[in-house]
Amino acid sequence: MKKFKTLSSALIILTALGVAIAPVSAAVQPDMAKVEERKARKTQIVGERVGKVLVKAFELYNEEKLDEAIAILLEAKSSNAFDTATLNRFLGNLYATKDEKQAIKYLTLAVAPDELTFNDQAGSLKLLADMLLQDKQYQKAIKAYESWIMFTGEQNSDAYMRIANAYYLMNQYDKVLAPADDAIRFSPKPIEGPYQLKMAALYETKRYKELITVVETMVQLFPENKQFWVYLGNFYTLTEEFSKSLSTLQLAYSQGYLEKDSEVRMLAQMYANNNIPYKAAVTMEKHMKSGLVKRDKTNLNFIASNYQSAREFLKAAEYYGEVAKLTNDADAYRRQGSAYSAVQRYNEAIAAYDKALSMNVDKPSGVYMSLVDAYFYQQKYREAYAALMNAKKDPGMSRQVRGWESYIKDKAKQKGISL
Repeated sequence: MKKFKTLSSALIILTALGVAIAPVSAAVQPDMAKVEERKARKTQIVGERVGKVLVKAFELYNEEKLDEAIAILLEAKSSNAFDTATLNRFLGNLYATKDEKQAIKYLTLAVAPDELTFNDQAGSLKLLADMLLQDKQYQKAIKAYESWIMFTGEQNSDAYMRIANAYYLMNQYDKVLAPADDAIRFSPKPIEGPYQLKMAALYETKRYKELITVVETMVQLFPENKQFWVYLGNFYTLTEEFSKSLSTLQLAYSQGYLEKDSEVRMLAQMYANNNIPYKAAVTMEKHMKSGLVKRDKTNLNFIASNYQSAREFLKAAEYYGEVAKLTNDADAYRRQGSAYSAVQRYNEAIAAYDKALSMNVDKPSGVYMSLVDAYFYQQKYREAYAALMNAKKDPGMSRQVRGWESYIKDKAKQKGISL
């Protein structure tokens, strides 16, 4: 189940956000009066000298001369706080395309004095947060996103998603849930990302009941996402709700959502766990024949044992025979013999038992006792008695041997057969 750890870094960072329906209040509460004050602040304009540098840098950038653009910005100096912040902002933006640590340095310098225009300050705070997240400075990234929300007053789904993601990447799973819920609350439409984060965090903290509730919501909101159905079917097993697991997987299967070997095997296993062995065997058999499920010892044994549980003994014998040929497994021949005996195919059973004995099967005395049955019901009392004598070599079989010995002798005597 550790595969869900893969819902980290690249996947979560790049996933779009959110979904409506939400908790009572957001994690960050901006002072909207201060936000309005910032928006109403008088707009400043850079000085002529700095303005020319910025124009030249922009032209070089458009000509894809990034290093030259950075160089002229680094040479520019100003005693004016606004001009300096603007230069640092441009440097931060340019470095963001090539060097995140330098981008963080200059963006931090740009926003520190709070001299930029409202939109430029907001954009720089957001870019700084993104750079910190990209540089794996997760705690600082969280603070930066919160600062951006406080500055802009914007309850933004994307920002909360990234905060939740940062907590997840620090393995602080309990702290993932609140910002993920805020990402859901402030998203204009249902999108998968925050739910995936909640799912991953709840799985890591083993809060399985809550996990299932989240994934149940996910399959309702995003029914076309095949993987969510598989997750839900799998997660029901964590709380031993096997009938719900089976129902979910059956529904997914009927819609063509189970496309992988592991998914089909999970469905077959759920049939077995819910005491529906025939469907378990048939499902596995169908997809083995199609080539989706591997034809290996484990899967062949699964089919054989479930056919046996379903009392489809000839089918069970067929698949035990396949296991035996594939692996030279003596016990598979013993099981094949047992399946044949169940439908009174004694000659085939005897051949399978003999093969098991020739391959030094574990506990041969048990196989000899099975041979006693097979021979006796064919009225081959001499062969049954010989098998019984071989079983008798095992002291642990003494009680069974005693019961059979006098019985076989009596039957042989009645038929005039000397033992």
